[in-house]
Amino acid sequence: MPAPRTPLQDLVVLAIGQALTSTVTALLTAVSSLSGERLAPSPALSTLPVTATVLGALAMVYPASALMARLGRRSGFMLKAVVGIAGGLLACVALWAGSFALLVLGTFLLGVFSAFGQYYRFAAIDAARDEGERTRAVSLVMGAGVAGGIAGPWLGERFSAWWPGVPYAGAFAALAGVCVALAVSQLFLSAQLGRQDHAPHTRVATASPAPLGAAFYAAAALCAIGFAVMTLVMNAAPLAMHHDGHSMHASSVVLQAHFALMYLPAFIQPWLAARLGLRGLVAAGVAAGGVGTLLAQWPQQNFALYLVELGLAGMAWSFIFNGGTLLSARTYAPAQRARAQGLNSTLVYLANVAAAFAAGGLLHWQGWAVVNLACLPLLAAAGWLLLRMRRAG
Repeated sequence: MPAPRTPLQDLVVLAIGQALTSTVTALLTAVSSLSGERLAPSPALSTLPVTATVLGALAMVYPASALMARLGRRSGFMLKAVVGIAGGLLACVALWAGSFALLVLGTFLLGVFSAFGQYYRFAAIDAARDEGERTRAVSLVMGAGVAGGIAGPWLGERFSAWWPGVPYAGAFAALAGVCVALAVSQLFLSAQLGRQDHAPHTRVATASPAPLGAAFYAAAALCAIGFAVMTLVMNAAPLAMHHDGHSMHASSVVLQAHFALMYLPAFIQPWLAARLGLRGLVAAGVAAGGVGTLLAQWPQQNFALYLVELGLAGMAWSFIFNGGTLLSARTYAPAQRARAQGLNSTLVYLANVAAAFAAGGLLHWQGWAVVNLACLPLLAAAGWLLLRMRRAG
């Protein structure tokens, strides 16, 4: 009989999965809107592939939770890798064929891939043995994304011109290759991780779980706000820099800084959470996001400003999203887990659909400064939710 798996072993595999998933996400961010602009019939539709990715994720994010509750995290994450391979290859073919519709379909499949990626944060909580380990587990797994944040834009830059005359096709081929590595890595995850008992004798007890309370919805709203603010800024940045005359290399460096600061702060979050509390951690993210959006109002946007603004947007996401995830985990019982996690992720992607679609239109008609101004009401809403949560205890 094989030796039982330890939480650390599963956390290491999950960290590798998160690193490879963030590689795909960062690579896709680097080339999706640019490839869309190349094939789109109108500049305002250049971010439609990004929107398709978010729609694909939205369509699958709740079913993914139910599927993994039945089959476990390993099966779910391996399935997502197969879908990612298909999406990457389809987008590559679309660029060869000059088909915008096919590109949108490929990026939609990559959205289905992304839906399963939402559950690495929850899988880390599953692998923790008690509440005291949750913050450290989430920190380790989410922090591993920094590797992908650096590798993804580098792969995008390195492979975008791989095939002369077909820009960005090589980047999508490289994306499919990363998904192959992801499928192999997740083979080593415990088969039972994340599975819920669906035996007949438990069905009566779990058929009508207690409704989720206001605290759950407040924490889920924080996660959604953190992701929406990041989506607005991140998806508009490559096009904004391109329109300002910056090179693909400059855009790649800015995105690398952005993704690095999305994931690196996770390593200090246990220390920050111990001193500030989880609500204080989220508040720090709101402050970072606010400073970044105000800097974007400077009339002349140079490379250094883009670097700082995208770095602050990454930090804001890290503190708001991870803090909101840990706050959310305190608000539901084990029997409510699949429903709560699925609903949390669905709310995140509903916000992302609006943000991803708005990014292209706002940038095209109003510019980079207005894209960032649109983040301020969202950050204010997060601050208001924190005050309500504090008063509620």
